[in-house]
Amino acid sequence: MIENLSRAKRNVALGLLAVLVLWFCWTIRSVLNPLLLGYLCAFVLAPLVERVEVLGFSRRVAVNLTFVAGFILAGLLSLVLVLQVRSLALEIYRSARKPETPVEGLPEPEPAFQEKLQLRVTEFTETLRGWGLDVGPWQVPDLQALRDMAGAFLEEHEERLTAAAGASLQAAGRGFGFLARFIGGLVSIAGLFVLVPLYTYYFLFEQERIHGFVKRYLPVRERERISRVARRIGQALASFFRGRLSVCLLKGVFLSLGLLIADVPYALLFGMLSGLLSIVPFFGPFLGFLLAFFVGLTDHGVISALVRTGVVFGLGELVEGYVLLPKILGDSLGLHPMVVFFALLAGGAAIGVLGILIAIPVTATVVILLDEFVLPALKDFADE
Repeated sequence: MIENLSRAKRNVALGLLAVLVLWFCWTIRSVLNPLLLGYLCAFVLAPLVERVEVLGFSRRVAVNLTFVAGFILAGLLSLVLVLQVRSLALEIYRSARKPETPVEGLPEPEPAFQEKLQLRVTEFTETLRGWGLDVGPWQVPDLQALRDMAGAFLEEHEERLTAAAGASLQAAGRGFGFLARFIGGLVSIAGLFVLVPLYTYYFLFEQERIHGFVKRYLPVRERERISRVARRIGQALASFFRGRLSVCLLKGVFLSLGLLIADVPYALLFGMLSGLLSIVPFFGPFLGFLLAFFVGLTDHGVISALVRTGVVFGLGELVEGYVLLPKILGDSLGLHPMVVFFALLAGGAAIGVLGILIAIPVTATVVILLDEFVLPALKDFADE
């Protein structure tokens, strides 16, 4: 029907249809987010699948092997981290219980997490006094006392709390909408872990067919050029995300080994967690440092724990900033290390942490657009 219209009317109709499609996509953007993430993941994993295909496997076998290997590695790493989190949580939980009574003939119970911290803090205050500083005794928050206070408060105000609970039930209807939205948000987040791998698996088979379909309906005069630019930008973005994940993983391994050598407890947990959090510059590594430092107090003094964790995390930042980022991201995107440094500084100065996160892919995209559209025009202008 539309093809029978005049050229002007056809273009207007197609423009209106495009606006309608964009409006519809914006309306259902929450549904499209997992789809877009799946497409991006497929674009990132495609080179790895192609390398497996080169070994003589079919596309389906290559995709299945990639997914199985990824799930096994992620599962093993998650298992180790969960076990360490469980061990740390149990140790902290013991601090909130009443002290165990020694039994004759058995070894004395191991000091609880809180007791270890209090011992190290007391040693540190004694050291400060030895340096001539007038400091009072510092007390680590007593988890057992907090628990007892909460229990006493509940017992004392049990009747009032019961009456308040009845009144709260009447007002709960007004908050049901908020609760429903909150639960819906949690369900959406959980759905990402199911939908994104599903969409990724599908796109790994259909990606080339989708690209061919889109290319067929590009303007014929600029078809090859637009396809080339889109391909270069897609490869740059995929290289960035692959490189960013590689940097996080390698930094996590480096920090884990460093904390292990420095004899910091739960080295793998805090090392890999800090490597993952390093995707958020400054805040992520600093949070990981604080967690490792406070847990390190249980086995070492304040100064010793500070030096051990400080040296490891300081070296980690140097390795990331001067080796991993320029080498992995710079090489994968075809950017000079100085361009990478300038992009990070410019992004941070422009819009803060978000600017640092998107500085490198935006720079790579701008370089490609300049190379394809602006530089040829400047060259013609100069030749004229």
